[in-house]
Amino acid sequence: MRRYVALFLMALMLMSTSLAGCLDGGESDENDKDDENQTTMISLESASTTDCADGGTLIHSGVDNDGDGVLSSSEITSTYKACNGADGADGANGADGADGADGADGMDGVDATPCLAVDTSVHLALDCGDHFSVLGQNARDSGITWKLTGQYDSGLGEGASEISAFDATSHRSFVVNAVEGSIDILDLADPSTPELFARVVIANGEPNSVDVHDGLVAVAVAGVGAEGSGMSKQDPGHVMFFDTDGNLLSTVQAGALPDMLTFTPDGTGVLVANEGEPNSQYTIDPEGSLSYVDLSGGDASALTQSDVTQINFNAFETQSAQLEASGVRLFGPNANVSQDLEPEYIAISPDGTHAMVVLQENNAFAKVDLTTLTVTDIVAMGMKDYSQGLYDFSDKDDGVNLQSYSNVYGMYMPDAISTFAVGGNSYYVTANEGDARDYWFDAADEAACLAAGGLEFDEDDGCLAYSEEVRLDDLDLDDTVFPNEADLLDKTSLGRLKTTTANNCGDTDGDGDLDFVCSYGARSFSIWDSNGALVWDSGDTISALMVSQGDYINGYTQSRNDDKGAEPEGVVVGEMFGKIYAFIGLERSGGILVYDVTNPSAPVFDQYIYLPTHESPEGLDFIPAADSPNGAPMLVVAHEVSGTVAVLQPFL
Repeated sequence: MRRYVALFLMALMLMSTSLAGCLDGGESDENDKDDENQTTMISLESASTTDCADGGTLIHSGVDNDGDGVLSSSEITSTYKACNGADGADGANGADGADGADGADGMDGVDATPCLAVDTSVHLALDCGDHFSVLGQNARDSGITWKLTGQYDSGLGEGASEISAFDATSHRSFVVNAVEGSIDILDLADPSTPELFARVVIANGEPNSVDVHDGLVAVAVAGVGAEGSGMSKQDPGHVMFFDTDGNLLSTVQAGALPDMLTFTPDGTGVLVANEGEPNSQYTIDPEGSLSYVDLSGGDASALTQSDVTQINFNAFETQSAQLEASGVRLFGPNANVSQDLEPEYIAISPDGTHAMVVLQENNAFAKVDLTTLTVTDIVAMGMKDYSQGLYDFSDKDDGVNLQSYSNVYGMYMPDAISTFAVGGNSYYVTANEGDARDYWFDAADEAACLAAGGLEFDEDDGCLAYSEEVRLDDLDLDDTVFPNEADLLDKTSLGRLKTTTANNCGDTDGDGDLDFVCSYGARSFSIWDSNGALVWDSGDTISALMVSQGDYINGYTQSRNDDKGAEPEGVVVGEMFGKIYAFIGLERSGGILVYDVTNPSAPVFDQYIYLPTHESPEGLDFIPAADSPNGAPMLVVAHEVSGTVAVLQPFL
C-alpha cells in the first residue's frame, strides 16, 4: 500500500509539473507561441484485468502538443488507475470550521445605462439595448435592477456553455463545454471582461455537470464509447476532481450517466445524480441511482473507490403498484422501478441532513437521508390545472391568444431544483420544464429499421424505438367532457398540444377516449416543502410576462406554445439586501426571472431580464456580495444555444 501511494503521489507531481506551463498564465516570448494554444487533455481508457483485477478505468493526463484532439502515448505525462472495489464504510462528518474574517468593502457601482421606458399595460418595461427588463413593483420601489455587466462568447455556438460554478478564492468560473468535451475555466476577476484562462478537455468522456467548494472542483463525466466497450453512456460514469488550475487530483466511479452533482453545504461530500438513460434502441436500460463521494478525509487526491457509496432504488421494487397509484410515472418498456426512475437534479437541504432529487420523466421527487445514505421516500408531484389561469397552447394562432382551458393539465416534471431555508424549514424551488421519452436510432431504411425491432422509419429522424409523445388532434376526446371537441382540436386551439400515451394518462374510465388532457411541464416554477408538498406555484405569470404591447417579447416563444411554452429550466436561489431571491432561466423564451421568495408561500415578482444575444439560459450560478470580485452580487448565466456566458449584477 505504501508503495502504491508513493507511486500515485509521484504521478500527481509529474502531472502538475507538466500542466504548469500550460496553465500558469506566465509571460511568453515568440518561441512560446505554439505553447499558448496547447490544451490540457484528460483521456479515459477501460482498464485491463492486469491493471485492475475487478475492472476499472485508466485516466491519462497530458498536453495535446500537436493539436489533433487525441492524447497519443507520447503526449501522456501521467496515468491514474481508477479500479473498481468494494464500497467502504461511511466516514464521519468533519467539524465545522471557524467563521472567516469580514471581507473588504466592495467597489462603487457603475453608472446605469440609459433605458427607454416601454408601456406593457401591466408592468413597467425598460428597453436598454443589450437587454430588455420588465420591472415589478419590488424593483421600482427599491430602485435595484439587474443589468448586464460582462459577457463571454466561446465562439463555438450551441452546446459550448451549459453549466457553471464559481470559486470565490480564485475568482474563476468553471463552465461545462459540450462542444469540446471540456471544462472551460473563465477568469472573472474583472466581471466586466470575463476571459478564458484554460480549457481542460476530457477525451472519451462527456462532462455533464460541475461544482466547486473551497477550491476543489468536481466534474460528472458520462461515457461516450460504443456499447460493450465498458465506456458507453449506459456503463458506470465517473466523478473527476481538479484544483482550480485544472490539474487532475483523482477520479472515482459513479453510476450510469452521471448527469448532475453538488457538494454538501460543509464540503464533506459530493452527491451525484446518475440518470441511467436507456440506449437509443431501448434495449439496454441501466438503473437510475445516486452516488455519494465521501470527502471527510480532507484530501481529494487520496480518494479511492472505497470512499464512494452507491445509492439505489431497489427497496421500492415491490411498491410499483402503490407508486403508480400515487401518480409516479412508471412506463419504460420492460423496465422495473429502478430502471424506470431517472434522477435528473439534486438540491441538498441547507442543514445538510437530506436531499431532494428530481425524477423528471417520472414527475416525482426522491427524498434522500444523508445520514444513512438511503432513499426514504418517492413522492409524486401531481398535476397543474390549466383552468386556473390564461395560457396559449398553439403555435399556429398567429400571435398572443391567452385563454383558460378546463380539463387540461400539466405534469410538473422539473429540470433544475434549488433550495433555501426560512424559519428553520427547508424549501425547494423547481423549474417546471417537462420532458418526454422519445428514442430513435440509425437505420439504413425501413426494412432494416423493422428488422432491428423498430416501430417505424422516418427519413429525417431514423428508426423509432419508443415514444410516448403524440399531438392532441391524433387522439379522441370524451364527448361529454368536451362537447366542443371539434373546436378544441383545431390547430389554433389545442390540436397541436403535445400529450402522452403512457399509462393511458387522461383516460380515467378506460374506454379509449380522454376524460382530461395530460401535457408536459407546468409553464411555471414552484416552491415545495421538505416532504415534497406544493407550497406555491407561479401560475400563469410566466405566460403573461412573455408579452409586451400585445406581442411576444421574443418571437420564438410563439413557436413553442404547442410544446412546453417558455420552458423554465434552470433555477438558483441566493440572498442579497436582506432578502431571499430565486432566479429562473427560461430556455425557450430566453431571459431570467427574478422573484423575492423571502415568504415562500407568497413570492413577489421583481424583474424579468431578456438578453437578445444570449440564447437559452441553461445553468445559473449566484455569487453573493461577499464572494464577488467587485463587492456586488453576481448572477453568472451559461447559455446553451449561443454558447455564451452572461454576468448580471444589481445596480441602483
